[in-house]
Amino acid sequence: MSTRVNQSQAVRYVVAVWGLLFFFSFSLYAQKLNVTGNVKDATGETIIGASVLVKGTTNGTITDFDGNFSLSDVDQGSVIEVSYIGYTTQSITVKDASPLKVILKEDAETLEEVVVVGYGVQKKANLTGAVTSMKSDELIKSRAANATTALVGQMPGLISKQAKGEPGADDANIYIRGIATFQGDTSPAYIIDGIERSASDFARMDPNDIESINVLKDAASAAIFGMRGANGVIVITTKRGNTGKASIKYSGSVSIQSPTKLPEFANSYDYARLSNQYFGRELYTQEAIQKYLDGSDPELYPNTNWYDEMLTKNAIQNQHNISISGGSEKINYYVSLGYLNQGGLWDDLNYRRYNLRSNIDAQITSTTRLGVDISGRLENSLNSGSSEGVFQQLVRNTPVLLCRYPDGTFAVPDATHPNVVASNQPGGSYSKGNTFVVDARVQLEQKLDFITEGLSAKGVMSYSKNTYDNKAWSVSPYVYSKDADGEYVLKPRSSASLGLTQNNSNYQEYQLQLNYDRSFGNHNVTAMAMVLARKGFTANSYMQRNSFDSEILDQINAGNTEGQTMSAVDSETARASYMARINYNYASKYLVEFNIRRDGSENFAPDKRWGTFASASLGWVVSEEPFFQSLKNTVDFLKVRASYGTLGNDNTGGVSFPYYSRFELYGSDVMASNGFMNNLGDYAFGDLVTKGLVPGAIANPLATWEKSNKANVAIDATLFSKLNFTVDFFTERRTNILTQRTSEIPSSFGGTLPLENLGVVDNKGIDLSINYHNTIGKVMYSVGGNFTFARNKIIEMAEAEGTSELMRKTGRSINGYYGYKTDGIFQSQEEIDNYAKQEVAGAGYVTQVGDIKYVDVDGNGVVNSDDMTYLGYGNIPEIVYGINGSLSWKNFDFSFLFQGAAHAQVYLKGGIIQPYFNQGNLPQMWVTEAWTEENPSNRYPRLAESTHNFPTTDIPGVQTYLYDASYLRLKNIEIGYTFPAKWLKPISASSLRIYASAQNLFTISSVPQIDPENTQQEGWTYPQMKSFNVGLSVQF
Repeated sequence: MSTRVNQSQAVRYVVAVWGLLFFFSFSLYAQKLNVTGNVKDATGETIIGASVLVKGTTNGTITDFDGNFSLSDVDQGSVIEVSYIGYTTQSITVKDASPLKVILKEDAETLEEVVVVGYGVQKKANLTGAVTSMKSDELIKSRAANATTALVGQMPGLISKQAKGEPGADDANIYIRGIATFQGDTSPAYIIDGIERSASDFARMDPNDIESINVLKDAASAAIFGMRGANGVIVITTKRGNTGKASIKYSGSVSIQSPTKLPEFANSYDYARLSNQYFGRELYTQEAIQKYLDGSDPELYPNTNWYDEMLTKNAIQNQHNISISGGSEKINYYVSLGYLNQGGLWDDLNYRRYNLRSNIDAQITSTTRLGVDISGRLENSLNSGSSEGVFQQLVRNTPVLLCRYPDGTFAVPDATHPNVVASNQPGGSYSKGNTFVVDARVQLEQKLDFITEGLSAKGVMSYSKNTYDNKAWSVSPYVYSKDADGEYVLKPRSSASLGLTQNNSNYQEYQLQLNYDRSFGNHNVTAMAMVLARKGFTANSYMQRNSFDSEILDQINAGNTEGQTMSAVDSETARASYMARINYNYASKYLVEFNIRRDGSENFAPDKRWGTFASASLGWVVSEEPFFQSLKNTVDFLKVRASYGTLGNDNTGGVSFPYYSRFELYGSDVMASNGFMNNLGDYAFGDLVTKGLVPGAIANPLATWEKSNKANVAIDATLFSKLNFTVDFFTERRTNILTQRTSEIPSSFGGTLPLENLGVVDNKGIDLSINYHNTIGKVMYSVGGNFTFARNKIIEMAEAEGTSELMRKTGRSINGYYGYKTDGIFQSQEEIDNYAKQEVAGAGYVTQVGDIKYVDVDGNGVVNSDDMTYLGYGNIPEIVYGINGSLSWKNFDFSFLFQGAAHAQVYLKGGIIQPYFNQGNLPQMWVTEAWTEENPSNRYPRLAESTHNFPTTDIPGVQTYLYDASYLRLKNIEIGYTFPAKWLKPISASSLRIYASAQNLFTISSVPQIDPENTQQEGWTYPQMKSFNVGLSVQF
């Protein structure tokens, strides 16, 4: 009975379920709606091309010319999303079929995301050129004293090498998308607040004053700069005041710095015992070697580490900035004062910098705006920039030479090695430099809407003055030896000398600009026309007296006139330019830009003086097309862009007016080949010596503009509203390169060769950036990276007939290394007998087991100078990359930056790598890594005096001493804490953040002895520095 009841119940349940399914299906079918509507902005203007999409589906459309849209088969209760570039997305729940009226509000954050380009700004979404940007916060995180060192690893397309970390002389060399010329300057142009400035002006800015940095990489973005844009342009915008109450901000940090790497040399025991092996004779007895080992007589048998004697373990750096900003409807202001103190690795090395900036904007009338900017800096340096001589001696001075006696008295090392430590003590020799720079800029903007809507004019005047003076006082150190009785004997001291340098320069620039910005429905037009004039004046002078009767008075008039030197020179430059740009976009979807500039340069003859440079670029925001709407849930934004253009370069390598034949004063300080001063051009009239004249460079009135033709194709995309991606493919051909035929005509020609348009170089590559940001609970994080690859190739240059194909530069990289290829070390006599005859050291050389095995490149069975060939791409990396990340949780924040380079080499020579070079040191690798019978797999050859293993040729490259300079560096890591606002009320502060950070914390590299970024092949430079910092920023 129960079974039949259960079966009946089951049947009823099934019928009921099917009935419900039918009912809901009918209901759903009945609630499919056709949804119509209209989209406008807050001003009532219709928005054409707005995206209308049913959330979670592919059912979508875009608005028509009247802002209307229609969607069919929309379920009641669905959510419709309406979006458009520059506006906040609206989400609307569909309740019935009533027409929707959608008002999109401007997305302030998106609209404010503008990019500073040549003499103007553009919305990032409308950009068609290749521009990379960095904001103030990202720059300040580097904690760099020098702005040029803060960019590497953070901006795609930018290649940088910081060769040294010396206080006041730690500038990085910057290349935008690599190198495309083998002659003249390869650095970019620097534009600060619309005015051309020098690389040092940028390097020595206070980073706290910088609002943004924009790197212009392709023709579309840089063509407006004409002859200044061939190597790319870096545009710097400084901070300005905003309307609101005054805000006072202080930021400061203290850093402890130490070298990233110092060379390693053998101790005195290894130096002495291995010198007998190297020279093949007994220079040190076994008794002496034992005393070096046990340290029983440190005065006669010392173990001196000259680096430890000269350098301190750490250097201290202080950096402080205070600013005040604010404003009203009538006037805005930003004023700041910065201070930097960089200590060095020895007491008598220091650099101090004071920065002052005042940016004021005044609204004179409703249509007239005035801006007045004044900035300046004062630099005081003590022996800054003179460290090369110090490190040259540190590399050469050996551990068996005494630096100082037990009581601290400085010793005479020997007759050929100076005591570099004694020579750099406070109170002795010094070089004091002072730099004073003032920059002033006045800008007046006038709206001209009474002529036509959107028209305005702007005039700019700027003035820059730079004064540098240096006083170099040189005295002999007090160093002593001991006589037979153990008494100190002072080494004879030479007379003091004093040199005074004074350099002055000033530049004036005038700009008159007409701007037009207007929209006609969905047609948006901006245009700019401008005329620019710039002139400059420089005056340099130098005087030196080499004989002083006393060291008490370090004044030039206290010196004797005999042997004195005086020189002075001044010069003037001028330039005129005309330029124009027009931008058009339709509904921010189809983008077009044209640039043209005409430059006049005094470097060329009148009929070659003017050059015209132009570019064109296109952009297409694919994501706004109707066919793309089904992908909008995945790809929020997709833009493709392309550009092509020509830029110029008038860099003549310092040869002024190359189209003129001229005579120059004969240089009496020119060294002859015998090492004596060459005074053969001077004339004597009794006691009067008069300068003679010598022919200058041969004139070439046909010399004209070097040209750069650049093309760029790119994609910009945003995925899932979290992942931003940009990739650029670029190519450049540099033609008419201005150079001389030095590779074709021997120096015995006698004259100075003319400047000619001779070279062609191709440069191509890719740069990309990617960033992902997300929030999980209260944790916000982001990770990103950038990558740059740029490879150049010489297509054409003047090379001498008969130059070996192996040694030709044509077809190879600009900075390539040349020399002998190697294939390891000879391990046996049998291997020597069966290999090509080795004549690198001459035909009579007898190859030994443990010698370098040179490759027979030309295959003729003999290795000699005919086998020298191309060894690699040089010391400028072809690949640079950065990996960054940040994380914040509650009031804590954390960030890091890894930076690396690849496809780079460095060649080491001289005492930093060669044993006992010039009576010098023994690098440590020869103690542990030289070939021996017990360690035949070591990299380096047997330790023996041999021109085979250390060739002395005009091109001494040996692949054994050529290193892969790839590296990966933890460039920056920082952790910070921002105090809650309620904690700050007692001190009336609006924000307070403290942080701890480190720079260059570790580096992974296979380069021995020096930092991989170091380009000085002999190790004579101040090392790169790592630092540990603590600091705070507080705002009131």
